Amino acid sequence: MNKLTCKILLLSILLAISNLFSTTTAQNLSGTYNADNYNYNNENKTENILVILDSSYSMKDKIDGRQKIEIAKDVIIRVLEQIPPNVRIGLRIYGHKSGLLGLRSCRASELKVPIGHNNKQNIAEQLFDLKPEGWTPITYSIKQALENDFVGVSGKKRMILVTDGMETCDGSPCEYVLSIVRQNIDIQIDVIGFDLDEPEAIAQLKCTSMATKGKFYSASTAAELFKTLTNSINAKKEVQGKVIMH
Repeated sequence: MNKLTCKILLLSILLAISNLFSTTTAQNLSGTYNADNYNYNNENKTENILVILDSSYSMKDKIDGRQKIEIAKDVIIRVLEQIPPNVRIGLRIYGHKSGLLGLRSCRASELKVPIGHNNKQNIAEQLFDLKPEGWTPITYSIKQALENDFVGVSGKKRMILVTDGMETCDGSPCEYVLSIVRQNIDIQIDVIGFDLDEPEAIAQLKCTSMATKGKFYSASTAAELFKTLTNSINAKKEVQGKVIMH
């Protein structure tokens, strides 16, 4: 190696060290980073949650003398008291309309409260008169949420689906979410199976959650529904298993 090459190499090293020192100093002065205070905390980032509530006919069934829909409404209102300050929340419902033709029932999905802060009162008012009527258009509801409810919303995006049954309309929520995962659409879906014991339904809904790195919960009582919904809103996700896509 000749002297000129050595000088060039030495100069490059000194320049790199100088740039690193300058960058680190600037970061320390701005409070962004230093060895003592560095802490990555994703909980400080804005999170957007859309609760999707099943109001299909089967939610008239009773647990301990109360309709499942009434239990779900009370639990949602109670859990809203615990919403962290960095969380914006909204409400979509489905299955609240019936008709002789399946098309009406299979398009009965409606955003009742857009995602935002301080929505407790708005959500409570929308839940008050909600009555279970129709079918279970889960796939259509998820699609509507992605194409409309989250448009223009910044920050982490999540859905929490509360349902007592599987898809009864066109499509499969499992297949649909697998298709959006392939498109690198950033959404996480938690599913709470409320009084759900059908193996086929459980498998379908587990796939729906796990495909998006969400979590599947089971709840059979009001207390379990409260616990699982609280965990879904507040807990960090540690999902076991994987979905293989071809």
